[in-house]
Amino acid sequence: MEIIRNLLTSGSLLETEHALVMLLLLYGLLTYRGPNLRWAPLVVLAGILLSVFTPVHQIELFWPVITGLVVPPLLWQGAVAVTRSGPLYRRWSLAVWGITLVLITLSLFLLSALPLSNALLLGILAVTLVWYLREVSAERSYLSTIGMIALVVLLVDIDLVDISLRSWVSTLISGLALGIALGFIGITLFRKLKHVEYKNWYFLVWGYVAYLTGTIFGTSAIATTLAAALVVAVYGYSTGLWATGKAIPVSANTPFFFYLSAIVWIVLGWQAHTVIEFQHLAGIPVVLALIAACILVVRQIVPISDGNRLNLLLRQEIGVLLLLLGSMLLWPREAFLTTVSVEIALAAAVLLIVLLRIMVEPLFELFDIRLSWPTEHNLKNKN
Repeated sequence: MEIIRNLLTSGSLLETEHALVMLLLLYGLLTYRGPNLRWAPLVVLAGILLSVFTPVHQIELFWPVITGLVVPPLLWQGAVAVTRSGPLYRRWSLAVWGITLVLITLSLFLLSALPLSNALLLGILAVTLVWYLREVSAERSYLSTIGMIALVVLLVDIDLVDISLRSWVSTLISGLALGIALGFIGITLFRKLKHVEYKNWYFLVWGYVAYLTGTIFGTSAIATTLAAALVVAVYGYSTGLWATGKAIPVSANTPFFFYLSAIVWIVLGWQAHTVIEFQHLAGIPVVLALIAACILVVRQIVPISDGNRLNLLLRQEIGVLLLLLGSMLLWPREAFLTTVSVEIALAAAVLLIVLLRIMVEPLFELFDIRLSWPTEHNLKNKN
């Protein structure tokens, strides 16, 4: 009966939105790869410690504004990651990813007494984070991207169970079409500026423009922003504007966005007061052990790095530890998700990635532009 309740019951939608914004901020800081990188884990830890050692400070936060500030740059980052992503190195890695997800979800559900929906969402983000850090200096796969897109789908379309499938799909398609148009407009205007050194700042602003335009027109703001970013990335790469995949602008890696995210995260930690219930943290050591086993197994199946493997393992473990601590301590008690919503969000993330890659191909043929993905260039170099 408890499992059925977790599948179908949700709590306060407002509190759940707050919780998902917090979780997105946390994940964004842990995947930050711009200047001041070494400070990102310390910022996360500071927010966690503030929530534990400071009394509660109830302050009124205008959450729609916070959502609008945080979501577009991270969506842009996700779209660029999709552009840089290629097929799985070996299909066994998908099996390891899925098995690890199931084991982490069960560990958090059974040992930490998390609702099944929360355990599943944290499991998806934890495994995605591990793959993200694993592929940080290598060719990416979709396994390192899907978690963040699923989280954003949950945040923007929070009550997924009550949304008509036909209405949602039509909104999604219209959002993708609008985003593709905005992507071409954005990169055309950028070419006229003739200041490539300001590309991250320019496309940081353009990401907000795309998200706001999708919201105003009543389409999917997620799809609009993702499509605009993907067009900018792949069109610029195909026409030589971006010399390499790493040259594609990622607005979430600008110092401005890092400071913005850090300030909001610190404020969230300061205004909350949490009491550590150690019995609810019992699943974390088991999850870290599962992560270590997963990393060792996948390294044998698909070795992709010759760097300091112990250092990378520690970074992955610390990242997952901070993700679990931050989310479990700062998650509002009144915030609940349905497991069905999390599953739909994961499926929607897969659908978005597939549609994004498919819809741009006929447009490039129409404009007689040879479509080139960064991963195709990498594969040619390997061969």
